[in-house]
Amino acid sequence: MAFATIGTNNPNNVFLTQGGVNYILQYDSGNGGVQVIQQNAPSGTLPIYQDGRWNASATQIGLTSQQQSAYHSQIQQSVYSTYRNGGAASNRLVIQQWALPQNSNQPPGQTSTNPTSNPSSSNNGTGNGIGANSASGLISAIQNLPRAASNLAVNGSQFGVSNDQELFNRQVMMYPMDMNIEQQDTLQIMGYRYRPSRSAAIFGGRDAAIGTITNGVQTNAPRTERIGLVILPMPNKVADANSVSWGEDTMNNLASAVTANTLDSKGPLGGNLIQSALAGGATALLGAGFGAGVVSKAVLDLAGSAAGSQNAQLLIGTSFASKILKAGGVGAEVESILARGAGIVPNSNMELLFNGPTLRAFNFSYRLTPRTEQEASRVRRIIRFFKQSMAAKKITAQGGLAGQSSYFLGTPNVFQLEYITQSRREGGGRLIEGVNRFKTCALTSFQCDFTPDGFWAAYQSGQPVSTVISMSFNELEPLYDTDYQSGNPISGREDLTAVNDESIGY
Repeated sequence: MAFATIGTNNPNNVFLTQGGVNYILQYDSGNGGVQVIQQNAPSGTLPIYQDGRWNASATQIGLTSQQQSAYHSQIQQSVYSTYRNGGAASNRLVIQQWALPQNSNQPPGQTSTNPTSNPSSSNNGTGNGIGANSASGLISAIQNLPRAASNLAVNGSQFGVSNDQELFNRQVMMYPMDMNIEQQDTLQIMGYRYRPSRSAAIFGGRDAAIGTITNGVQTNAPRTERIGLVILPMPNKVADANSVSWGEDTMNNLASAVTANTLDSKGPLGGNLIQSALAGGATALLGAGFGAGVVSKAVLDLAGSAAGSQNAQLLIGTSFASKILKAGGVGAEVESILARGAGIVPNSNMELLFNGPTLRAFNFSYRLTPRTEQEASRVRRIIRFFKQSMAAKKITAQGGLAGQSSYFLGTPNVFQLEYITQSRREGGGRLIEGVNRFKTCALTSFQCDFTPDGFWAAYQSGQPVSTVISMSFNELEPLYDTDYQSGNPISGREDLTAVNDESIGY
């Protein structure tokens, strides 16, 4: 959810007017946040009231303490009325303690300074006076984690310094400028703001925890609003490589037998293991002595059961001998004892096992040689687009001046790459089915060579005659077999596209 204006029947939604400036009251029913902020405020404007507390700016604009108390009471009543009329907790609405009727006689809180940033982009938006030495403050901080994480999410105006939306304004930057995209295949690179794709699994509460433990983590599209689009000719080298990680794994016969005997829930050892866990709790279950005792008992049980097998006795005997020697400071391995004494080694039962997927990387290089002043401007804008989009974001106060301090850093913008054919308009066309598709990518490296011929050459204005740019992209998530299905992706994954039977796919 997000802040919504409440608490007034005024057609202009004005809660109070001070010094000729209108202010509105807003309530976020998803996390209980409340703020009073300038109406139609520019990005990064700070509130004068936050979660039951007036900021120093309220006094600075001329609100007396009596006015602040009166408005605070109105805020409490409006928030509680909205909470109750919206279905309250039954509809999973959230309200903070200070806004409940039983706290209506409590005066508003005060902060001696303004917040360092907008509550939608700062961890200072809780307004609970958290103190480092206060237990209640620590509890409050933990309870407000979901809200703080949501407020810090990267989605546009949360970052005071981000001017990429204004600078690029969803524009299309094509090079060469006279490229005929209706007859020429292209590589199109769309920039987007990043969005955490698994935030609900971390800060979604108990319901999310149960869903995760039963069904796994649901991943959403890792991007939000579009920033800009660069269209380039097809690269000279078009290639991709799909890979997964496999690795060697070994387990000798004794280890395999002990594992099976220990995990037998119906046998005497399995029963003892379960009973010990229930009786002693997690501490006993995880204790080193408990684990060693169970394994030793499992080995002894197997030794008795396999008393008639010379092979089993030899392996078990040398295993215990190795442990005894190690306890005495002699590092003699089972394999060494058997190899030196009998010329044999235990069968390690080696096999190749699947470890997990891997992430793909893509590299592109282009030589940009502007032929006109207008095309030189386009080249500079393309380079700026990539450089600025891959830069880490600062969460700062209003204004976002260079060098300003920042408590957190935000994730850079991300990119959607597509090989396109038969474009009838800029940013349109069809995916080329004969080459690979891309998942959302991060730009991990961007290099510019302004002297690609080995010497400086520039036009009269100083614009380099040629610039070679080299880009390295990495996909944000691995490929899975479900990515190759012809059906539409699950809701929330607008970054994925259905793969028809005639397409190579990803």
